[in-house]
Amino acid sequence: MDRVDFWALQRSIQERFVASTESAAAPAPLAIRPLAHDTRQIGWLLLGLGGLIGAVVSLRLGFGDLNSRYALTPFWFSAVHAGLFALSALGFLRVAARHVAAHAVPYRPALYLFPIGVIDARAPLFSVHRVNEQATAQADSARRCLRVGLDGATFEFPAADPARAEAAARTILELRDRLASSGPDSSAREQSLVDPLVDNGFKNPFSPPESLRKALPAWVRIWPLLALVLGVLLGGAAWRARNGLSEARLYAAARAADRSETYRVYLERGGKNPDVEALLLPRTELRDVVQQGSVTALEQFLDAHPNSQIKPEIDSALQQALLKELAAAQAVGTLSALKDFGARYARYPSLAPAIDNAVNARIAAALEQLKPALAPNQSHLMPFMERLLRYTSKHGPAVLVRFQLKPSETLEKEEKALRQSAYLGGEKALPGQYFDAAHEAPRESVVATALIAALAEHLPRDLVDAKAAPALDAAADAKPTVPTLLVSYRAELSGAFTSRMPRLAIAGVGVITRVSFEIPGDPDPLIFKVSVWRAPDMKNIAPDATAPALYDAMATEAFKRFTKKYLATLFAEK
Repeated sequence: MDRVDFWALQRSIQERFVASTESAAAPAPLAIRPLAHDTRQIGWLLLGLGGLIGAVVSLRLGFGDLNSRYALTPFWFSAVHAGLFALSALGFLRVAARHVAAHAVPYRPALYLFPIGVIDARAPLFSVHRVNEQATAQADSARRCLRVGLDGATFEFPAADPARAEAAARTILELRDRLASSGPDSSAREQSLVDPLVDNGFKNPFSPPESLRKALPAWVRIWPLLALVLGVLLGGAAWRARNGLSEARLYAAARAADRSETYRVYLERGGKNPDVEALLLPRTELRDVVQQGSVTALEQFLDAHPNSQIKPEIDSALQQALLKELAAAQAVGTLSALKDFGARYARYPSLAPAIDNAVNARIAAALEQLKPALAPNQSHLMPFMERLLRYTSKHGPAVLVRFQLKPSETLEKEEKALRQSAYLGGEKALPGQYFDAAHEAPRESVVATALIAALAEHLPRDLVDAKAAPALDAAADAKPTVPTLLVSYRAELSGAFTSRMPRLAIAGVGVITRVSFEIPGDPDPLIFKVSVWRAPDMKNIAPDATAPALYDAMATEAFKRFTKKYLATLFAEK
C-alpha cells in the first residue's frame, strides 16, 4: 500500500486524476464506492443535539412560573446556557468542518477501483492498494457487489450491473496474471492507461503551472474557538431574552391573579416592572385592608405609605370607611355617639360637614318626635326648642332647673294685722317663718322633679339632660351660662282667717311666679308669669290643725297648681 498526498501532486496529475474520477479521461473507474457515513460524525452530531436539548431544558426551567425559584435566573446561569450552547456548537461545527474538509477537493471523495488497483480517495491523503500476484476479484451477483482483495484487505463495491462487475473482475485478474508472467509495464504510456496517478506526459497549455492547493474556509481551522465564542454569545443572549420573556409571563400571571401575594412573589422572583411596586401591589394591599372594614387599619396603611402614588385612592378609601363608621354612629340614634365619633376623628376636618349633617338629622328627628307633644297654639315653642337643641348639640346637653326666692312684699303688713287678732296663737303662728328658703326647699324640689320628668319624657337625654341646680340668692344675677329654666317667685299673704276651734288666725297664701327658660346668648327666652292664691278652708278645718301645717298645705297646693299651669304652656295634656 502506498500513500499519496493529492495536494503534493503535479498540476497535470491532479487534473488527470480528477478527470479520471469523472470518467472524462483514461483510465475510467471500474467501480466506485461512495463515501460512507462516518460513525464518528454521528457521535459529534449527537453531542450537538444533546447540548442543544440541554440548553432548551435549562432555558425552560421555571420559565414564567411564579412558584419556581428559577423563574428569573441569576446572571451566573448564563454560564450554564453558554456551556450547553458551546457544547452544541462544538458538535455541529465538528460535523460541518469534517464535511467541508472532506468535500473541499475537486473530485468526489470515494473509494475508486481502477485497473491498477484500489485508490482510497475518501481523504486528500490517498491510500493506494495496487494489484499484485495475490490479488483477487470476484463479482457476487447475489449481493450485487464486486469484491476485490488487495494487500490482505478486501474491498466491496456496489454493482448494480452484474455484467460490468464481471468485466471489472476480469480486468483485475488479467492485470494480476500479466504481472505474474511478465512483470509490471515499463512504458509510462502503458502505465498511464491503468493508473490515473501516473503522468501521461500531456499538459494543458491553459492551466497554471502551480499545483492545486487546499482551499478551506477559515472557520474550519478554528472551529473549536468558534464554538466557544458562539456558546458565550448565544448563552448571554439567550439568558437575557429568556429572562425578559419569563418576566413578561410572570407579570401576566400576577396581573391575572391580581392579588397582593402574587405581586409580592413577582417582586421576590426579581420582577422589575415599576408599576407592580408603585401601583399594583399597593392597590391590592389597599383592597385587602378595605375588606377589613377598619378605619384604624386604613390609617396604619396610610402611615406606612405616606408618599405612595395611589395616595388619592388611599384617602378616598379612608374617607369612605369614615363615612361608613359615621353611618354606624348615626344608626345608634344618639348625639353622644356622633360626638364620640367626631372626637375620635377630629383630625379629619373634611368630615366636619358630614358630622354636621348627621347632627342636624338627629336634631330634626328629635324635633319631629317632639312636635306632636308640644302645647297647641304656641307658635313660639317649636323655634325655641330648635334653638335649644342646636345649642345643646354643640355645648352639651346640660339644662339646669333653678329657683330664686324673692322677698315678700306683703309679709310685714299681713303679720302686723294678724298680731292684732285675738285668735293668733302667738309668735309661732306668724306666717313669715314658714316661707323662708329652708321651708321652700322641699316644695322647690317637688316642682323641680316634675319639670325634669316632663323634659325627659319629651326630649332625648343625649340632647337635653335636665338637672336641678342650687337655688339662687334673691339678689344674684340670673344671667345663665348654660340653658336654664329659672323659677323666680315670691310668697305673698292676704286676708285674715280666724277659727275658734281650733283657735287660730291665719292669712291666705299666694305664689307669684315668673319662669324664664333661657338659652345663653339667645335674645328670645320663654317667659311665663302666673299667680296662684290659696285660702284656708275654715269650714272643714280639722280640730287639731295648726298654723304651720295649714301654711305648708296652702303653699304646696299653690306650687302644684303652678306646675300644672306651666307645663300646660309647654306640652299638650295627655
